[in-house]
Amino acid sequence: MKNRSRIRSISRKDAKGAKRKKISDKSWNRDYSGPGGGDEQVATIENAAGIILGVTENRTWIELFFEGDLMHTKTVNLPSGSMFDIYIENIPHKTTVYEHPRTMIFFGGPCDLEITRDGNKVVVMGSPLTPAVG
Repeated sequence: MKNRSRIRSISRKDAKGAKRKKISDKSWNRDYSGPGGGDEQVATIENAAGIILGVTENRTWIELFFEGDLMHTKTVNLPSGSMFDIYIENIPHKTTVYEHPRTMIFFGGPCDLEITRDGNKVVVMGSPLTPAVG
């Protein structure tokens, strides 16, 4: 027969608080990559001239624009209900313009981009295009 004097009951309120803390710890841990783990490729873009990072209400989005006579863009929507840390890597840029709720970055030249997501971390990785030799 087991000694029942050591078993401590926990209230429903305490149980919910412990569960909420456990979930909260995961969501704030930068190394947490979700249930699947690893990087998830979000998009690949060729010949981008700049990027706009935006946040509206509970949604984060990335918009890319391209060089040329006409201004055209491509929007990459990230899942709503979550905020993301967005990192821009390996992209030489001319200038950055901040106008709430957007940040616009003009690249030094056209770049091919790969956007990946790992949990709440989004990385925009660039590789500058090499000029055509001819």
